[in-house]
Amino acid sequence: MPTTTAPVPPRVTQGRTLALIALLLAAFMDLIDVTILNVVLPSIEKDLGASPAQLQWMLSGYSLALALGMITGARLGDILGHKKVFLIGVSGFAAASALCGMAPGPDLLVAARVLQGLAAAVMIPQVLSQIQVMYAPHERGGAMAAFSALSGLAATVGPILGPALLSWNLAGLGWRLVFWVNVPVGVVTVIACLRSLPESRARHAVRIDVTGVIVSTVGLMLVLYPLIAASGRGERPVWTYPSITAGVLTLAGFWAHQRRVGARGGDPLIQVSLFRFRSVCGGLLVQLLFFIPTMGFFLVVMQFLQVGIGAGPMTAGLTILPWSVAVAVLAGVSAAVLLPRIGRATVQIGLVLLAAGFAAIAVVAGGATAHTGWTDLIWGVLIGGAGMGMIVAPLAQLTLGDVPVGDAGSGSALFNTVTQLAAAVGVAIIGTFFFARVRGLNGVSPRAVLADRFGDALAASLWLATVLLAIAFAATFLLPRRPSGVAPSGGASSDD
Repeated sequence: MPTTTAPVPPRVTQGRTLALIALLLAAFMDLIDVTILNVVLPSIEKDLGASPAQLQWMLSGYSLALALGMITGARLGDILGHKKVFLIGVSGFAAASALCGMAPGPDLLVAARVLQGLAAAVMIPQVLSQIQVMYAPHERGGAMAAFSALSGLAATVGPILGPALLSWNLAGLGWRLVFWVNVPVGVVTVIACLRSLPESRARHAVRIDVTGVIVSTVGLMLVLYPLIAASGRGERPVWTYPSITAGVLTLAGFWAHQRRVGARGGDPLIQVSLFRFRSVCGGLLVQLLFFIPTMGFFLVVMQFLQVGIGAGPMTAGLTILPWSVAVAVLAGVSAAVLLPRIGRATVQIGLVLLAAGFAAIAVVAGGATAHTGWTDLIWGVLIGGAGMGMIVAPLAQLTLGDVPVGDAGSGSALFNTVTQLAAAVGVAIIGTFFFARVRGLNGVSPRAVLADRFGDALAASLWLATVLLAIAFAATFLLPRRPSGVAPSGGASSDD
């Protein structure tokens, strides 16, 4: 029996603009934590003596916890009410951020990041669910575009805010301010939501599929843990391969279990029926293949800039800022102008541009010297950022446009789970590929040696990323030609 979310009465939607702002503020808090952390990771490495594997765990531990808890968090919203669960998630996220800010060592910081990811898993699914509940399908475009553009905005603010917080060094906190800023933001979000967010939950009584939670968690851990744990080692341990194989088989069992639960009228974690929509299947595949190389890129390019060629945090942030600005601008243009006119071609052009940007940066990195600077990277950064902006904004609409309002929770949970899985896998795969090529180097090595080795490592990582993007491009033909309900000029809408 599909989860059906009760629509919000018209009288409640009168204050939905403030509610939308509060929801977007929470989502922004989650997104900016990633963009800021990428910039300040070298400072954390130096201050806490963190290893490459611990640095990757600070990113992947968050993404892994978020991915593991996303579906359960969505179901909790259906059972207990989206507003209540959202407020719990925001409060938990702020508290976990404070723990991150107080962590005395890298291991405790990793643990606090995992707690932060679990809180986000409770918080984030309610955002898209509430948007789909508060807005009718024909009204949803603007709200969805605003949500999609958040990644661009966070990418714009993060590279500047992170170094600024390091420079201000308020109360001698340094990089810890990156986490402490979430506390007042969380408080403001909770206050705003208490006043404006409408109540909504599933119409029918639903239960959490405990067996499904356990099986999916075990399966994902068996797949993702060896990918992340092997980061920074010279070669992948033999045990990782049977672990990944067992994980895939476990996830296959989870899929079969979900089908059985749904067939007998139960409450599965995943509405398997959603995969009858070609848009859902295609969109999730493209999101996976696109996000793996992109999230890996942000980790390794900051290592190249700050450790390889010796740029400071602010210089590194300013170097990547054109990427962030291009993402923000093109996200808005693609959602409002390009997507209604050329449909899925928006995403396809974006993937081509992103691959071209990676290639341009790889060429520069392959010949990097101690004197390589932002002027050498600017064109690749701009082109890549423009491509990413053209992807992030329309992809959610193309993926979820056909999902019924009654399945909003399951649809948003699926989309966000795939995103976080891709982020965790991307940091693990691209990060491992990169760090394996700079092993044995340290800050006392000659700058020319660091620039050469880190440049070669970045170039190799980005060529791998372009291969993944080429596969993502092929997968875009599974997407509908146009968003649901949008017709070509002079004709009826087409989904193929």
